[in-house]
Amino acid sequence: MPDTLSILIFLAVLLLPIVISVIISVVPSIRKEATDTVVGNPLHNAPLAPKGDVLTQPYVHLTRVLDVPDLSGSILGLRHLPIAKTAPILDRHVHGSDPALQLYAQSILQQGQDDLHLRFQQLLEKPSTDSRMACWLLETGLTLASPALSSQAERVTWLERLVSLAADRLGKAPPTPGLVAAAARIFLAAGKNAEALRLAQALPEDSPLATLLQQQSIHALHQQRLN
Repeated sequence: MPDTLSILIFLAVLLLPIVISVIISVVPSIRKEATDTVVGNPLHNAPLAPKGDVLTQPYVHLTRVLDVPDLSGSILGLRHLPIAKTAPILDRHVHGSDPALQLYAQSILQQGQDDLHLRFQQLLEKPSTDSRMACWLLETGLTLASPALSSQAERVTWLERLVSLAADRLGKAPPTPGLVAAAARIFLAAGKNAEALRLAQALPEDSPLATLLQQQSIHALHQQRLN
């Protein structure tokens, strides 16, 4: 009897690999591929974005003719756009007659100003020899000095500070076209038209920005002589 049991166990061990091979070949595998690769274009099954009407009129015009409910959503949407571009529209609604729109516009303006002030302070701490950082610093300051974001007194203070910063950065950093153009715009805004023209003439001659700044500086000098 023990010999018979040993023989059966021996035969079972011999037949086990054969049985496993048959099972693997007959029963389909349910193993999942362990991979992150996606075959095909997932956008084919993605939901389509909602369709909207095409705007054929300038947005500034629409803000003057839309009803208050439509304007509320429109004003809230401006928080996703650069404050430098939307400040004039927001400022108009801050001084409007609807309390809700005043609150929305003021909130967005304040948040935009806070973000710009933070960026200005961060750029102010960057090396003064870095032309790119200097250009961003002057452009950010010029945005903060815009009439929509500053009162007349604040604008004068900002421009005085920016003129000093522009002169400092031009003396320390390589005069790249971006830095020179930013400084020229600051001098022009501050009424230092001769300095603005000198910087505009230092820009590449084939630059549209150079042509524009030169024309603006010459016009400002002409107006200055008339006054």
